[in-house]
Amino acid sequence: MEFEFLIDGVRRTIVLEPKGDMFTVRDGDFLLEAGIQRVSEHELLFRVGGRPEMVYLARDGKRRFISAGGRSFAVMEPSREAGRFAEGEEKSPEGIVSIKAPMPGKVIKVNVAEGQDVRKNQSLVIVEAMKMENEIRSAAEGVVKRIHVSAGELVDSEKTLIELESKT
Repeated sequence: MEFEFLIDGVRRTIVLEPKGDMFTVRDGDFLLEAGIQRVSEHELLFRVGGRPEMVYLARDGKRRFISAGGRSFAVMEPSREAGRFAEGEEKSPEGIVSIKAPMPGKVIKVNVAEGQDVRKNQSLVIVEAMKMENEIRSAAEGVVKRIHVSAGELVDSEKTLIELESKT
């Protein structure tokens, strides 16, 4: 089975093939064999090399969120118009990218300051949701134009957290 998704704003094709009681998971050149067991509606147990790894799932409309190994990913099916910015980010005609909260939660830490240069994949904000810390990263290089939140603040899904001026 082949699935195409936007994972943290990057279009990915994931191929899942049954192999006995295991699955082969292929993402480009990356290959992994894993046992996959559904624990509950929102939990999967992956067994990779004999090591168990819990994977937590959440859904907010069309968006899905996956937390595994201390990292969280926003996943959605791509549209025909899908660009290079992650779900939860909007780019204005002036090149300003609005980084939005992927789900309701509490801002734990803001890792950047206004005027700061940021690189692709740099941690911008940490938002706690569903008892998991979700690190919101930059999908592109840019400069922090405005910070709309502070540590301790409760945010709703789609609230603008940070505005970046894109360098591309």
